[in-house]
Amino acid sequence: MKKLLKVPIKIKILVLIVILIISIIVLLSAMYIVMKLNDDMAKAEELTMQTAKTVSYMPALHDFYNPYKLVNTLGNVVNQVKKIDNMEVFFQKRNGMIIASTDDESTFGELTIEEHEKALIYGSSYVMQTVEEDKKVIKAVAPIMVNYGEYKKVEGAVIVLFEVNQLYEAIWEDIREILKVSVIILFLGIFAGYSLTNSIRKDTLNLEPYEIAAMFRERNAILHSVKEGILSIDEKGMITMVNTSAAQLLTLESGVEGRLVEEVISSEVMIEGLKSCKKQVNVEIQIDEKAIIMNTQPIIEAGKRIGTVASLRDRTEIKRMIDAISEVKQYSDDLRAQSHEFTNKLYAILGLLQLDKKEKAIEFINSEATLLKKEEKIIFTKIKDERVQAILLGKLAQASEKKIDFVIDKESSLEGLPDNLNLSSLIIILGNLISNAFDAVKENAPKEVKFFVTDIGDEVIFEIQDNGTGIAEEMTQQLFEKGQSSKGKNRGYGLFNVQVEIESLNGVIEYSSDEHKGTIFTVYLPKKEGSKNGNH
Repeated sequence: MKKLLKVPIKIKILVLIVILIISIIVLLSAMYIVMKLNDDMAKAEELTMQTAKTVSYMPALHDFYNPYKLVNTLGNVVNQVKKIDNMEVFFQKRNGMIIASTDDESTFGELTIEEHEKALIYGSSYVMQTVEEDKKVIKAVAPIMVNYGEYKKVEGAVIVLFEVNQLYEAIWEDIREILKVSVIILFLGIFAGYSLTNSIRKDTLNLEPYEIAAMFRERNAILHSVKEGILSIDEKGMITMVNTSAAQLLTLESGVEGRLVEEVISSEVMIEGLKSCKKQVNVEIQIDEKAIIMNTQPIIEAGKRIGTVASLRDRTEIKRMIDAISEVKQYSDDLRAQSHEFTNKLYAILGLLQLDKKEKAIEFINSEATLLKKEEKIIFTKIKDERVQAILLGKLAQASEKKIDFVIDKESSLEGLPDNLNLSSLIIILGNLISNAFDAVKENAPKEVKFFVTDIGDEVIFEIQDNGTGIAEEMTQQLFEKGQSSKGKNRGYGLFNVQVEIESLNGVIEYSSDEHKGTIFTVYLPKKEGSKNGNH
């Protein structure tokens, strides 16, 4: 069975066409033979009966059967009847004796009256199919009615025989003609089938059906196994395919294939993107409070869009990847800054020792140790959350490298952060705000950035202050918009990401800026997950 399934489609179609044509030819030929045979048989019976009646009305025949006419031979009658083709005619007397025949070699003997009693006794004419001398024949019998003036009397009968084999021979001649035409039709069918199979092979990219079926199964398995949502529509907007991820992402019911996209998707932006003839890249759409990134690829054939395939990604997944990258980058920057700063300090100590300035070296070490202890005391005693501690230590190393005075307010206090506030969120919020503060003071003298945190009450409050030049007035209206920055192109994503992250935590961010005093950013985050901050 498996070997049969792998027979090329060309052979399958050709065999099917040949079988179909032969079956049609055989069926039509059989119907023709039956109808032709019945029709010819009816005509032969009618002709045989007419012949028998016509001969029985011949005057010369009546004269022979009339005992008063003194005619002793049927020679003239027999000679005339012999001219009738394909039929044998017999003349029978009333007593059943055959007295003459058109067949000189006929071996007909005497017949009993019972065989033809309908004609000889009752004067009836009839036709029938029978077997005479091992031959199937049509036999017509007509009585010979002699007119005696005042009455008529049956004196004999005319018997006409027609061999049925003659009909069969005529039909076989017709069948031979049918077979000739059938052979031509068969060859035409084979040629048409060959052309059809070539066209089908071309449409299926020379793939066999079992190969297409295998590819279809693999396609379904791949589409439903990928985490990215895949959705496709045709030129009319009918959904042709939705994988599992897309159905979950768009909250679609099963069996949406074959329905219009407008019936199952509410986002006009997504519908316009799917029906567009232009490629869409990283379009952000909002569906049921979900942020989804959509990419579309129209399918163009002969300059016309015949469908569109869209890939959908949950922005949450992308955000997680960005957070992970940001977290790794943050650790990398912190380690690099610490390594660079400690290397510089070690070189300074090494230089002092080489110059035999031991006292200066000891003084420098004590100074750095005192400063480190002071910073560590505030960080490790006042701020008890390890995630915030890690970020601040890294930023202290960066500040030292950039010669920025990064001060952690000694009044800061933090017992711990809620579980929903993870390290990635903190890196995005605190990392971006502190880094922006460092950038704001890089041209100042002195360079000062202050950090304060408290968790007194129902909220955790972070405050980052710098003594930079402040925020330009023209930037205040679009400060948190994506891509807006005074630092140049491909910037302006930090504060946007900060605001998105704070809003996802139901928090609030505020800022105040002065051209001479710098900028203060304040972040309010609720301690309880799901609670919403009020206005500040």
